[in-house]
Amino acid sequence: MDIQDVVKMLVGSAEENPDLLGSLLQHPYSTIGNLTDNDNVSKEEASQAVTAMAALASGQPIDFGSLATVASQLLAGNGNSVHSLAQALLGSAAPEGVDVSQGVSDDILGNLAKAVFDGSVAGIDLSDGIGLDDLMGFAGFFLGGKK
Repeated sequence: MDIQDVVKMLVGSAEENPDLLGSLLQHPYSTIGNLTDNDNVSKEEASQAVTAMAALASGQPIDFGSLATVASQLLAGNGNSVHSLAQALLGSAAPEGVDVSQGVSDDILGNLAKAVFDGSVAGIDLSDGIGLDDLMGFAGFFLGGKK
């Protein structure tokens, strides 16, 4: 299963069960493994899935062509530990405000609900027009700050 399919499954499952994001934060390997029926989730697959979910949850687009490189760099910056990476991207210290440690906000669920997959990229669906939440997501992405 390629990483885009894994991320699609995670997004769909998180929309139905928001607690999945908390589970991904605490137990990234087993959460991905249980969802994909894979008992042997690799560190690379787990780091890419966590990175992609954090980006989509904060309203940022993903280029699946460069996801492996970005996830690898983030993983290296977090002691080569997927658990540390998950804490950094989805925990209370998350720079983009994607903290799922105390529950999932409506903003996070809204961003995931708007996620669209088109070829080798994923991002938010703007077919309903550009709202303030979309602009804030873009600003956070381009300026590197919090939304």
